[in-house]
Amino acid sequence: MRVGGMFCLENPVGQADGNADESSPQDPVSPGTYLDTLGEEVRLCMSGRCALYSCLLDLQAEDTRRIAYLPAYTCETVIAPYKKAGYTLRFYDVSPEALTPRFDRNLIPHISLLGLCGYYGFSSYDRDFVGECVDAGITLVQDITHSAFSADGIDNRARYVAGSLRKWMGIPAGGIALKRQGRFTRPLLPAEEEHLAGRISCFEEQQRVIAGESGASEERVSDIFWKTEMRLRSMFNAYGSDELSAKIIRAYPYRNLIHLRRKNYRYILSQNPFNPQAIPVFPQLADGVCPSHLSLYAANRKRALAVLNDHGIKATVYWPFHGEISPADFPGAAYIYEHIYSVPVDQRYSETEMALVSEALRAAGTGESFS
Repeated sequence: MRVGGMFCLENPVGQADGNADESSPQDPVSPGTYLDTLGEEVRLCMSGRCALYSCLLDLQAEDTRRIAYLPAYTCETVIAPYKKAGYTLRFYDVSPEALTPRFDRNLIPHISLLGLCGYYGFSSYDRDFVGECVDAGITLVQDITHSAFSADGIDNRARYVAGSLRKWMGIPAGGIALKRQGRFTRPLLPAEEEHLAGRISCFEEQQRVIAGESGASEERVSDIFWKTEMRLRSMFNAYGSDELSAKIIRAYPYRNLIHLRRKNYRYILSQNPFNPQAIPVFPQLADGVCPSHLSLYAANRKRALAVLNDHGIKATVYWPFHGEISPADFPGAAYIYEHIYSVPVDQRYSETEMALVSEALRAAGTGESFS
């Protein structure tokens, strides 16, 4: 692939407070490392689901009702920790327009926890509804996997925050958990070594693919990734992080990450390659938003993905349908699951690669293969 695919393992040696070039906007919130922006009670965990589960375990003694209100458009990774922690699940629909939650105020008396998230860097939820929930004594738990680097990525009313940095950089254990009121009461388990070994093996194979080594393949990268991921799904717990991942997070030049992702996203918008096979979910990039991807809707997603693949662009579908709802009851989420896909805009790439992505998106509208 010319654009896309897994990250390679990051070098943990860096200048955390100033790796961005002089043209990069400086983060007005805090100097220092990314972790410095999050507060004092931060835990590094083995994965996003481990981070979320550690938050729910911390809340268990207090939340005796355990009824969670979650987005219908979400990942199995988010749902599994709630089920393991003994929660009954209720779901709210999500509008295809700016991936906006469709909350039902009538359910406020019947839930004890509101699960909230942004999508692809953007947060479009009803702040008044969140306030009503908090005023009613409902615990707000926020997933920042997609919004970790956006200025509005964390709602200041959230009691717990959890997420993963694996979509943002090459890191073996990317889980982050925050408790914004008080301190965590349960210790984390040591990181599980077999899982970490699988992650490292995946990075090593990806590096061999990039180097063009004989026998290395993207198919093998995928096989290692999914073998490791499916094992995690069956054995996840409140596992902590490893030393290498902690070093990477603390050293990573996150300001540069924000700057480059915003620059790449803006470039594609400026090229206007959009058509019925590439309709941007977020056609504008507001100040403070750090996109995880450029996400689009396609009238015929299978065809769009095939054209992109022919042009060497690896698009991704987030997420496979989790099966916890009837699609007919959540028409917004059903449409999203059927039509959405995402292309990379991350910090590995420059305007050169974004021009290739733009060309491929334009070709998707005509069905043209690469020539």
